[in-house]
Amino acid sequence: MKFNLSSILFLLAIGILGCKSGDTKLPSGFDYKVIQAGKGDVPKVNDYVFFTIKITDEKGKVLQEMKEGPQMPVMQILQEMPKHPMANPVLELLAVSKVGGLYQLIMPVDSIPNPPADIADMKHITYEVGIKEFKNEEQYKKYMEEQQAEMQAKIAANMEKLPAIEELTKTTLEDYKSGKLETKTTASGLKYYIVKEGQGPNPKTGNTVSVNYYGVLSDGKMFDNSFQRGQTFPFTLGQNQVIKGWDEGIALLNKGAKAFLFIPGALGYGEAGSPPVIPANAELVFYVELDDFTGQ
Repeated sequence: MKFNLSSILFLLAIGILGCKSGDTKLPSGFDYKVIQAGKGDVPKVNDYVFFTIKITDEKGKVLQEMKEGPQMPVMQILQEMPKHPMANPVLELLAVSKVGGLYQLIMPVDSIPNPPADIADMKHITYEVGIKEFKNEEQYKKYMEEQQAEMQAKIAANMEKLPAIEELTKTTLEDYKSGKLETKTTASGLKYYIVKEGQGPNPKTGNTVSVNYYGVLSDGKMFDNSFQRGQTFPFTLGQNQVIKGWDEGIALLNKGAKAFLFIPGALGYGEAGSPPVIPANAELVFYVELDDFTGQ
């Protein structure tokens, strides 16, 4: 699944210019605020810091958010921090952080060399960083080995599911084309069919959802699926991080629900398509499973 919003977490690893006034200053000259004090010592050199991050614009709109789970970011504290023009204020912030701490770093967009088009017209973006834990190199190596083993187990389990999902998608698409499938249609033109209802409430705008999916074109050709990767696809609902049909369609489901989304071109990749796989104005068909969601 492709994000509509270009990932701006790459700013963690590019140079930041200039400095501003404020509370506590980083070596690169930027100031940060301690929203919530952590406990214990700061990380040691070569420690790995596990953290959450939420990036918002000057109006408070969430541009990107990464929480605890498979997509939680991790950075290693270096012996010697990168210096101008490759200074990394987020890494510098992590080096003075404590577990349980919550920190805020405001990044003026005019201080970012060649900002991506998604943020070029903004005055600033705000990073809110929450520190979850530190691991030394030995602990991190063991953690990665465990994660790899778990990933391989999930891939194996999902690969066993794939033949059934492929067959279900094939027969459902045939019924849809012949008019036998009793779909529901929203005002936007999105059509959906519930295979299995889940439990509890539906996710809301701003929630982080985790979805397994199997996507095909209207001719049945598979172009992408999460099952073979062994992990769900997470995104923040209602923040234009995915195609419109996903933002609308996933909001119709509850936890554990399984469904098909029939997404017209206007709610997908539009006239531009997504070459070379997805043609212009292509209708997309997704089998989706809402694995979980977090947030209020």
